[in-house]
Amino acid sequence: MSGLVITLKVLVAVVLLASAPLALKRRWRLFLAIPLCVFQMFVPGIQVAGVPIPIAFWGGFMLWPELIREIRTVVTWKPTAYLLGIVLLYAVSLLWSPSRKLGLEPIGYFVQFLVIFAAVVTEGRRDERLILWLLTVTISMALIEAGLVFIGRVSLGLRFAFLLSPIARWMVSPNLIDKLFTGNFNGVMDPAKSGGLFVNANVAATFLGVAACTALGLALHLRRKWLGVNGAILLGAVAFTGSKGGLILAAAVPILMLHLISLRYRGWRNRLRMVMGAIVVVGLLGWLGPKAILATERGEYRALSSFLERSNLTLSAREKIWEYGAQAFVQHPLKGQGFGGWQEDFPRYARKVGIARDLPAENTVIYLWSQGGLLAAVLGVGFIYQVLRIGWRQTRDRNASAFGLSLAMTGAFTWAFVRGMGSNFGLIGDIHMSPLLATLLALAYLHRRPVAAPLAVETPARALWTPA
Repeated sequence: MSGLVITLKVLVAVVLLASAPLALKRRWRLFLAIPLCVFQMFVPGIQVAGVPIPIAFWGGFMLWPELIREIRTVVTWKPTAYLLGIVLLYAVSLLWSPSRKLGLEPIGYFVQFLVIFAAVVTEGRRDERLILWLLTVTISMALIEAGLVFIGRVSLGLRFAFLLSPIARWMVSPNLIDKLFTGNFNGVMDPAKSGGLFVNANVAATFLGVAACTALGLALHLRRKWLGVNGAILLGAVAFTGSKGGLILAAAVPILMLHLISLRYRGWRNRLRMVMGAIVVVGLLGWLGPKAILATERGEYRALSSFLERSNLTLSAREKIWEYGAQAFVQHPLKGQGFGGWQEDFPRYARKVGIARDLPAENTVIYLWSQGGLLAAVLGVGFIYQVLRIGWRQTRDRNASAFGLSLAMTGAFTWAFVRGMGSNFGLIGDIHMSPLLATLLALAYLHRRPVAAPLAVETPARALWTPA
């Protein structure tokens, strides 16, 4: 009986995905996939193999006709070709995976990324203003996440009240919320951390960082100061997540972006402004970090000591995880472990070295190798190289038509790539940040060459919602 129910659900999902492009215009499907990525919207009862699937995820797959239309672009452009290669390798690795079910989620994320990329390229060729408007709406929605992080760090009671409320189960996976209170998962249960809509403070900090870079780049491209203010608020919220790596990147990535701006706009006055801006960024975050720690602890010295102690413990645990990854690589260098192989073998090592038995790989490259084999890891490194190379070239090109968008893409991907080397959300970010990154990469593709007549960006906001 249960098998019949699952089959019926799959058939209903296929019919809905097949008919959605006929019922919804592309702009609405893009709205479901991009701005809604902040809240996700988990509707009760919508599950696949026991995993709740949010509306935002379905919204991404509703854009499948655009993937077919742009399949040549996806196959021939190096960054997306590498991702497509990883998808194929993941599909092959299912043949020897101990748990094929665990492969559905990462494969789905990669496919959704490619679908959104193709849809943004299609729409961007016709009218880029809609894409810019969708990004602006997404940044505005991200401010709610920043607010929840601020509140959750200051008041543990309000944080728990939100997580236990019915509203939270619409915006956070019900499965993850249930694990928070079983003792098996304690990401944001730590008083020194806060995640807002996220159950992991490191992932929350990365999403806020990606959104902040997007806001700062859009502010430059559209010449909208209020977007720059939004970016500053999102950066400030990173300090309140309690993520040590997030706090470091919140200072380092904006300084990198300021450096790229100074290279484009030469002159001693502009360089002086960039230096002053860097000093302000470091000073502000240096002040916010201890303040965030003091929200739950007393004493400046104790706050700093606690921060350094937790950083050392975190690094020590990751070093042990990576040591296991090196040992496992020697045993399965080419095929990797397949989906579920890490979860099956790691607990034995964890008991021996005295760390938690359910820890993930905590590194993007190890993650790719374990699930898809050596070639998947190589393609992942190739993707990182190609994206950063494209970003560097576009930000240095004085004839480029969209410096601000290139800056946003470079900053956002740099943040995600660097943080991914010590986290487990994978190559293209988690389900919240992946649509944002796909959109930025698509805009980089559209502006990969100088254009004769750059698209005007001073169009009134109401005109952005009236494409044919």
